[in-house]
Amino acid sequence: MKIRVFLLLLMAQLLVMPAYAEDEPEVVEDEIRYLDIKPAIVTNYGGPGRMSYIKVEVSLQVDSQEEFTTVFHHFPSIRHELVMLFGQQTDESIAIGEPREAIRAEALAKIRAIMMEEEEAEMVDDLLFSSFFVQR
Repeated sequence: MKIRVFLLLLMAQLLVMPAYAEDEPEVVEDEIRYLDIKPAIVTNYGGPGRMSYIKVEVSLQVDSQEEFTTVFHHFPSIRHELVMLFGQQTDESIAIGEPREAIRAEALAKIRAIMMEEEEAEMVDDLLFSSFFVQR
């Protein structure tokens, strides 16, 4: 008897569930995607004197699969700009905190400029440093 009541309640729930699912509107949102620039950017920086190296792993944030594909198409130009930017740095400009945030903002501006020139749209919402390693 208890088993029949349990099965009856279970089947009643299954009949009610689809009614709730139909009432909710279907919302399709673009997912945020991250493009990792691989391999990591490794370059020397600083002026004359002892050689210093920097290794940076960079991720770019985009809003849709279309933007992902378009930005991926321009990776060689983006990578070149980042290598040139990191190579121009000094020990003071790569310090932790505000100087590093300034580099991030400048890198994002340069990438957006490339995308505006090539595609007439910024497409890159943000730039993140996954890893930022300095050898002095």
